[in-house]
Amino acid sequence: MRLQAGEISNSDKSQIEITAEQFELNAQSAKSAAAQARVALEVLLGVPHPNGGCELSDRLETLCVTTTPLNTNSVGTWRPDVIAAEAVLRKVEADLRVQKANRIPDPKVLAQYEHEPPDAPNTVGFGVSFPVPLWNRNRGNILAAEAAREQGRLAFEKAKAEAVADIAVSRLAYEDALKRWRSYRDSIRPKSEQIRHTMAYAYQKGGASLLDLLVAERNDNDIRLASAQAASDIASAGAAFKAATQEIQPSQVKQ
Repeated sequence: MRLQAGEISNSDKSQIEITAEQFELNAQSAKSAAAQARVALEVLLGVPHPNGGCELSDRLETLCVTTTPLNTNSVGTWRPDVIAAEAVLRKVEADLRVQKANRIPDPKVLAQYEHEPPDAPNTVGFGVSFPVPLWNRNRGNILAAEAAREQGRLAFEKAKAEAVADIAVSRLAYEDALKRWRSYRDSIRPKSEQIRHTMAYAYQKGGASLLDLLVAERNDNDIRLASAQAASDIASAGAAFKAATQEIQPSQVKQ
């Protein structure tokens, strides 16, 4: 209508159409990426014929609001990898104690009874054998067991450190994503939407140029995308934290 009235040029009309087509292409690309993500999810869930038709029971906005507080006191000592490393350490320590105990050979007690009638009388004999370890103190096996114990201790300490690091990194990522999403939700996005409405109204009344309107629309679109990305980061970081602390639970997905 403004073009027919002579208030805007064909160039302005083309810029509006180009922007609209660009937004439409972005929306189609986002739909395609979402379909691919659903197919990947169905593959992980073992769906026989993945086609992207699964429906998620929780929306992104709901996950951001209902995310349970993270257990910041978790240290990951109950993680399977840490428990396995601790079990290996206990085993090699027990092996070392066995090798040290083998430095002193075990004594042997002998008992004998012979019955050979009629040529020889019955005989009974007793004996004790106690080897004296003068040159063999089982030193080689003890050193090998000590080396294995040291390796087991280092592996156990490494597993604990990696568990603590995983938890700390995932917790920091979650807290950072939560702060960004709250900032977008409470401050940045409302202001951006208000600016877009103001510029659209001013453009309709002739008080703003087309360039100002397009810039406001692009900025608002970028802000909404960044807000959605921050919400996605919250869900991902929360899942990563639960995985690091072995508290993750299967997602509720219905076919």
